[in-house]
Amino acid sequence: MEFESIVSYELSGDNGNYNFPTFFYSNNGKKFYFKSISLELGSTNFIIGERKVGKSLFLKSLTGQECPKEKPLDREFLKYDIVYKPEFIEPKFNGTLSELIQAKGLTNNNYFTQNLNLLGLHKLLNKNVKNLSEEDKQLFSFLLLLSTEGLIYIMDCPSQLISLDKRRQMINIFKNYCSNNDKIGIITEENINLVDSIFDETIDTKYFIKKFSENEFYGGL
Repeated sequence: MEFESIVSYELSGDNGNYNFPTFFYSNNGKKFYFKSISLELGSTNFIIGERKVGKSLFLKSLTGQECPKEKPLDREFLKYDIVYKPEFIEPKFNGTLSELIQAKGLTNNNYFTQNLNLLGLHKLLNKNVKNLSEEDKQLFSFLLLLSTEGLIYIMDCPSQLISLDKRRQMINIFKNYCSNNDKIGIITEENINLVDSIFDETIDTKYFIKKFSENEFYGGL
C-alpha cells in the first residue's frame, strides 16, 4: 500500500482549532467553490456528498496537492503534519499480508493488531497483498493510515468499495483514535444516515459538497 504523507502543508491554528482556507477552482467549464473550514483537536469531520461532486478534489486541496491558480495557498500559515490516504490504492508490495505487517514494523503493535482483528483482516494474513479484495485493501490501508505519525488524518473513503457495516466499524475506530489522541480526522462518506448515527454534535463537523448546476459545485457547513 502506498501512502502520500504530507508533512509540511501549511494551515493556521489557534488554541486547538485549525482553519483551512477557502478554495475556488475553475477547470474545463466546471466551477468548484469550497468554503473555509475550522476543525478541532479530537474531532472527526465528515465530507458528505454524492459521487463525482468534488469530494476528492476538496481533500487534495486540504493536503496541498491541489492549489487553485485563482487563490494560491497563503504561505504564512503554520505547519502541521497531515497524513492522507487517497481514494483508490494499488499495493506494490509483493508478499503476504503478514510479511507486509512485519515490513512496516507493526507485528508487536497491540493497537494495530486489535483493529486488524476487529475488521476481520487477521484471517487473511497468509494471503498475497495483491490478491486481497478491494474492500480488504481499503480496510488495511486505513489501518496503515492510523499507524503513521501525524496530527491531521485524511481518509478518502470510496463508499462503493466498502460495505456499510465495515464503514461503520472503520469510522468508529477512526473516531476513537482521534478523540483519545487529540488528532483531527477527516473522512468522506455518501450515506448521511450512517453519519447521523455516529456523529457527535459537540465536536464533529458535517461538511456538505453539492452539485448546484450542471457545472457548478459548492462545499460548506
